[in-house]
Amino acid sequence: MATGRYLPHQAGMAYLWLMGVLLVMGLMMGKAVDISATQAERQREADLLYIGNLYRQAIQHYVETKGGGNRYPSKLEDLVSDPRFPNTVRHLRQIYPDPETGQRDWSLIGAPGGGIMGVRSVSTRKPHKIDGFSEADADFTNKQSLAEWVFVYQAGAGNRP
Repeated sequence: MATGRYLPHQAGMAYLWLMGVLLVMGLMMGKAVDISATQAERQREADLLYIGNLYRQAIQHYVETKGGGNRYPSKLEDLVSDPRFPNTVRHLRQIYPDPETGQRDWSLIGAPGGGIMGVRSVSTRKPHKIDGFSEADADFTNKQSLAEWVFVYQAGAGNRP
């Protein structure tokens, strides 16, 4: 037997080991991509909760601002620059996009008597977060889609902060 030469069955074993290692690495990469996608969805949900509550608070501030007539805003832009006053009054810094869609395509919730009393996402994706919400968002428990997370302010309804 000559030294320094591979026998045919040894080369085949190295090839099988290499294929096995590549298979395991591929499976691990696939799992890493799934985990990354789930983390991104969870972050968008957290952003939706934060921004939705900003809208809820801005609508509350708009309605309760002294001298404003206890009316709801007629459009979201009224939260950025309140047309009821001669000087600029801001209840919101900007019109924030829906974190799920990246667009300013909120579904608007109409108020009794006119105006906007809330917003919700147009996304029908099933949320990862189904419980453990703050008191203000307790109604979101066990909802089947993000579109069911409705951020509303109802004047005189005993809203939670």
